[in-house]
Amino acid sequence: MPRAACEFTEADLCNWKLLVHFRKLLRRRIKNRPLSPTEKDPRRKLTLEPYFCLHLFRLFNTVLQSMRALCAASKFQKMREVCPEPVAPSSFSEAQHLFSPEILEEIVRDLARQAKGTVQFGDAQLRAAIDSLTIVDGTVLRAVNRMTWAPAAGHGSAVRLHLHFSAFDQLPVDWSITPGNVCERKEWKKKVHPGSFVVADRLYSEDHQYLKQLKKKGVDFVLRLLSNVTRTPVAPPRPLSPEDKAAGVLSDCMVQLGCLGGGPVLRVVEIQIEGKQLLLATTREDLPAHLIGLIYRYRWQIELFFKWFKTMLPCKHWIAESPRGVAIQIYSVMIASLLLLLWTGRRPTKRQMEALRLFWIGFISEEELLKTLDSEKNQ
Repeated sequence: MPRAACEFTEADLCNWKLLVHFRKLLRRRIKNRPLSPTEKDPRRKLTLEPYFCLHLFRLFNTVLQSMRALCAASKFQKMREVCPEPVAPSSFSEAQHLFSPEILEEIVRDLARQAKGTVQFGDAQLRAAIDSLTIVDGTVLRAVNRMTWAPAAGHGSAVRLHLHFSAFDQLPVDWSITPGNVCERKEWKKKVHPGSFVVADRLYSEDHQYLKQLKKKGVDFVLRLLSNVTRTPVAPPRPLSPEDKAAGVLSDCMVQLGCLGGGPVLRVVEIQIEGKQLLLATTREDLPAHLIGLIYRYRWQIELFFKWFKTMLPCKHWIAESPRGVAIQIYSVMIASLLLLLWTGRRPTKRQMEALRLFWIGFISEEELLKTLDSEKNQ
């Protein structure tokens, strides 16, 4: 008998109101979807909709720490709002191989479009100067050693999420999920497109010839350079304004990168941030140097999102370990984060997440929850 069957009661489970909006989007996506022969089997009790709903329901209920706990919870009468009948662990485990994670990926895109404009982040002067700003980075999610399809860069197993993140809207805009040893720069090259404005760290600036191609294609960027990169000035340094000096800008010059010639000619802004001197290469020659520094500072927004992604929702324990199962879980976390953003009007802080969970289990009232959300917004 699984231990999870006696570790919690029906009263411990949270409110599932956020599932309502998810179901509407899901049913719209699968309305005219043809069923596979396996799905048509009349003996199959666990179908696509309740399977995906169970994944999402678990994310809003920290009491459910494993697949067995989730299946044990499915026996409660209240869970009929999530799944029509109890689910066996064997059926849940098998389902990861039957249902396509691409359906959830499209729902992530639907929710991201719906959430666009919910958050108005960023300096007004910068928002007036550029239409959008995309931060590019990747993060590693630990995997268990038996997930041999996902080798890590060092040893063991890991999954890597490669993300394009909107700085102004605070939303994921594009992504890919790979084994942990896949190069972030290689995935970036598949996703970047003309007309975008990208900010990224040093890893993405090492291929100088590719930077040259990006400039030719009309892709704008602010990328941090390695500190030892060879720079040959091709024009006198630009004068610095009082705003530039106040922002820590040390120099602003057009240079050619590389020591062998033929490298890209780019504007390089040297800036001091928190005691460190950084070299920032950019294609934008029209923006003031202090705004180039500000753009790079926004790169940390994706780090904050990754931290929230990993700590605010219980995604540390894989309840499905195949590539498809892992993708389903990652997309479920993205969907949960976007639903919370739409519900609260911002990405919830740690204190807000605590208040939300207390509200879901009926410990605090809706009025107390709203007070917590409002007080956190005003801080």
